[in-house]
Amino acid sequence: MGEPVMLKEEDVVRIGDYVKPWLREVVDHVVPRAEAVDVPAALLERMVRVEEELKALRVLMDERFGFMERRFEAVDKRFEELIGSLDKRFEDMNKRFADLIGYLDKRFEAADKRFEAAEKRFDGTDKRFEELIGHLDKRFADMDKRFGDLIGYLDKRFEDMDKRFGDLIGYLDKRFEASDKRFGDLIGHLDKRFEASDKRFGDLIGHLDKRFETVDKRFNTLTWTIGVGFMVVTSLTTVFALLS
Repeated sequence: MGEPVMLKEEDVVRIGDYVKPWLREVVDHVVPRAEAVDVPAALLERMVRVEEELKALRVLMDERFGFMERRFEAVDKRFEELIGSLDKRFEDMNKRFADLIGYLDKRFEAADKRFEAAEKRFDGTDKRFEELIGHLDKRFADMDKRFGDLIGYLDKRFEDMDKRFGDLIGYLDKRFEASDKRFGDLIGHLDKRFEASDKRFGDLIGHLDKRFETVDKRFNTLTWTIGVGFMVVTSLTTVFALLS
């Protein structure tokens, strides 16, 4: 025996509207009128059979209506179970989002610490530059003092050093060339240190870009997984509805 067909409320009303005129017609043909005196036995038997069939039809309709009510109750129960399952899945998703936000907060805090460390390193570099400038100022002051002493000594010994003046000029030229060379070496060293600092800062920026790209890829994968999950839930709901 096949599975009973589920009837909607409008179908039941439509069946009732269709049966009522037919029942009136049957009653008009079967029930004897007041003026009839003699009723044949065959007609009486037919009336009894019609009444029995109407009673059986009423019982069958009551059974159908009861079956429909049970099916509606089962459908309501399935919807409640589905809603409970969806609530649980949404709670799990909210928990996962909270975990993801906490993980991202930790990663951003780690990035902030790294930026603070980089700032400290730059502060140390600035401090070293200040110390170098102070040291150079001191050395230049000492050099100025020495030049002053040298000029005084030259003034005192000028008369005696006319012959050696040319040698002194040559000697001073060599010392100044050596000083220029040392200044050139210092400038080249500072340029190399600045280039190394720029390179390290560029490597740090590249590393941060890669880490952020990794986070974006994971977030896109999570978004895609959530979309697939919604599609699967929708498909299963549709299949269960069709099977029901």
